[in-house]
Amino acid sequence: MANGGPVEHGFPHLDTVRASITALYRRLSYETVRTFAASVAPADVAFGDMDDLHLGAQRVARELVRHFRLPDARLVVGFREMSHAANVELTAGPEYFVELNDRFRTHRRDIGAALAHEVTHVYLHRLDLAFPGTRDNEILTDTVTTYLGAGWLLLDAYREDAASSQKLGYLTPEEFGYVLAKRSLLFDEDPSVWFTSPQAYTAYAFTPEERGPLRVSFPCPTCQQRIRVPVRGRVRARCGLCRTVLECDT
Repeated sequence: MANGGPVEHGFPHLDTVRASITALYRRLSYETVRTFAASVAPADVAFGDMDDLHLGAQRVARELVRHFRLPDARLVVGFREMSHAANVELTAGPEYFVELNDRFRTHRRDIGAALAHEVTHVYLHRLDLAFPGTRDNEILTDTVTTYLGAGWLLLDAYREDAASSQKLGYLTPEEFGYVLAKRSLLFDEDPSVWFTSPQAYTAYAFTPEERGPLRVSFPCPTCQQRIRVPVRGRVRARCGLCRTVLECDT
């Protein structure tokens, strides 16, 4: 959790993000992924300052458990001082203990974002889907959270100005935007209407009037010339140097 410190930007984890989406489809199938067409609704995870801290956290946890189709999972949410945003104890279940950073006692609107990541850990644990190494496994978790409709909360928790910053998760804001863009292409969905953070909107909304459409770049397998294509799902690209025609999944 970046809390007042520098926020990493760009696409340093893009290879792992793409591998995560591939692994998700291999484990779930296209048909199962399509059942997550509805994202978590803002109203379902809204948390007001006047709400009871523990009852409200349990309510939001139940909504996220419902979103991930874990009907028998029960999350017990507590708070303590820690360096990370949250932690979940992955056991055989059906009861899982989640600890949230004490910061969320006064930053309640971001509790849904923190819990979304931890519930996804439970979901992947039950799927027996994991990557070796803590870093790659956390990137997998962020990617799956976002691709299956709960990760817009994590991007919306990103806020940065001259005096302070906050970012949850292991992906950069731009990488969260990349995964959201791929989800949007699949489900014809615009999550930006739910954002409360201007920085989240900027990370997601790549428009020709601003930074231009999001693109991916890779070397041509024939001549190694760099090829740049827009993020649009499946596209056909022709190398400008050797004229090789490639089918690309962006």
